[in-house]
Amino acid sequence: MRQRFLLLFCVVLLACGGMPAYADEPAKSLQTPASERTLKEYLFGSKELGWADLDWETDLYYSNVSLNIPLDGSPIPTATDQGEFEIYSRLWLNSLVPRFMLVEASVMPLPLAGVALKEYAKDFYGIADIGRNQNVIQWLTAGFEEPYAFSVFFGDMVKFNKPGEERLSSNKGYMGYLFSYSNQHIQNNVLIPDHSLEAEWKMKGERSFKDEKLSWSFRLGAKVHENPNIANTLYVGFRRSNLDFRVNPFEFLRNSSFDVRWDIGAKHGDLLRQEYVLGKKFPIKSWGVALKLDVGVIWEDPSRYSGSLRDTSASNFTLVLRPNIQF
Repeated sequence: MRQRFLLLFCVVLLACGGMPAYADEPAKSLQTPASERTLKEYLFGSKELGWADLDWETDLYYSNVSLNIPLDGSPIPTATDQGEFEIYSRLWLNSLVPRFMLVEASVMPLPLAGVALKEYAKDFYGIADIGRNQNVIQWLTAGFEEPYAFSVFFGDMVKFNKPGEERLSSNKGYMGYLFSYSNQHIQNNVLIPDHSLEAEWKMKGERSFKDEKLSWSFRLGAKVHENPNIANTLYVGFRRSNLDFRVNPFEFLRNSSFDVRWDIGAKHGDLLRQEYVLGKKFPIKSWGVALKLDVGVIWEDPSRYSGSLRDTSASNFTLVLRPNIQF
């Protein structure tokens, strides 16, 4: 277990610490001194390599690096003034015959930290207990079931561009078919050996500009586990997030997010898991960042796990508490 976790820790360091080596956005001069680059340019960005686009994102909960590769040699098209539904329609038609491939490696730093604390700092972890069945550290890390994953996407892509503004991150929209693999499963901040494979149809996008940032995701898929004590599931998920520096920070709908997911057992068709998360953002325009707090709840049916993994004393409900900073 100790050697395995050291390996995972190295993955985190590579994901979070190695990304600055790529921090040259295509819209900026390659001669820009490192001292003049902003923190955001190191944490998030996109670089055109000629044969592919390299994107990276660093976050407390989900950090990733990916390659966007054209399958037919054509460049990724750019959208400027098109509305959302017009973009969705075009992506839908083009995704029927995939023109692009995306290869991604992702890691979940804070959920991994929760695993480490429970394994190597049990006394400290126990201080965070609330009653018999709740733990504050688990609230902070809930909702992420793999410590890392490797994914391949086939479908259509589009770049978002706003005249007069540089692209501040990947600024892309995707629609198509995603396949993901991991060899570990997180249950209550404990690593469980499990080779899992996900296959899903996914629509995802991010439009990030100086005054407004919008991201969205819809997915419909299935997840298969090699571990016989973890139920195979079908799932559907929705997520939407908006940040606007131009409006009152307390205007709810313009600076908020929501995330919903339902998991249904593949064997009996019963609802095994529900996740509901609402987020509120408080933009600080002078800093170009926003303070963010997500709050929600996750419900799991005990039958999701069987054998040695079933814990009849555990609560069916887990609170979700995710403080973060959005750049």
